[in-house]
Amino acid sequence: MRSKYGWDYYYYGNVEGARGADGLRAWRSFDHRPRFNNNYIGLRNRFALLSEAFAYATFKDRITATNRFVEESLDFVAKNQSRLRRIVQESDGRKVTGQRLGLRAQQLAKSPEPVEILMGEVMQEKHPVDGHRMDLRKDVRIPEKMADYGTFEATETERVPLVYFIPPGHQQAVDLLAAHGILVEAFSGRTAAGQPFRVASPMDLEEFQIEANTQAANAFQNHRERTLTGKWIPVTRPIPEGTVIIRTNQPLARLAFYLLEPRSDDGLVNWNFLDGALGPDVKVYPILRSKN
Repeated sequence: MRSKYGWDYYYYGNVEGARGADGLRAWRSFDHRPRFNNNYIGLRNRFALLSEAFAYATFKDRITATNRFVEESLDFVAKNQSRLRRIVQESDGRKVTGQRLGLRAQQLAKSPEPVEILMGEVMQEKHPVDGHRMDLRKDVRIPEKMADYGTFEATETERVPLVYFIPPGHQQAVDLLAAHGILVEAFSGRTAAGQPFRVASPMDLEEFQIEANTQAANAFQNHRERTLTGKWIPVTRPIPEGTVIIRTNQPLARLAFYLLEPRSDDGLVNWNFLDGALGPDVKVYPILRSKN
């Protein structure tokens, strides 16, 4: 787009005001959690792009910048459609059972060397309709070297089990999983045709023993986010009638894992879908998982 239009585009970010030990400010993206839509789409094994236009540019420039970005993106998709389809199909078929996947993460610098960010300036003008003061971009470009925090690394991982077991009484959680398109099954106590899963009663499972259960002091999106700490331990438990199972040999296994694991920073626990079973005296997470 630079060679075609003479315009500079860059990855989404915001300037961090405080300078680090190296004297540089940082350019930071939004965080890794799937509450941000394009992160969520990635967990569904699909490609996503976030299109943002600079807030203080003129309306005409914002429309022009967006049109050019969308046009170039669609041109790329058209030229690489076979490759993109293949990647999606491979992602849907990739097995994650037994792997360790991230549950919490931190921002990571994309490269050891700082990048050049083009900073601008704004001026204030009176809005022609209601008269309020508004900021408008000036035609100024000031290059500034910054550390570029645009990728992420896991700070905590967990093993993906073959099966999760949701006991009766958590229909809201089950309905949410189904609404995401995750395959949910009624537990029958018998081997399903074509599935490697075999059951016995009682079963050797794992349960998450809670060591700490806290909620955020302030609400976010009308939720006081909940955080559990603890550990999975082996147990032997019968599976009651009405239990729902979630297998991880399905295309949306990564998403199911992120929603169901108690330590996830954006799952069912965090968004209060299991609050009815997580009172202050509760010491065990209600959802069980298989040992393998």
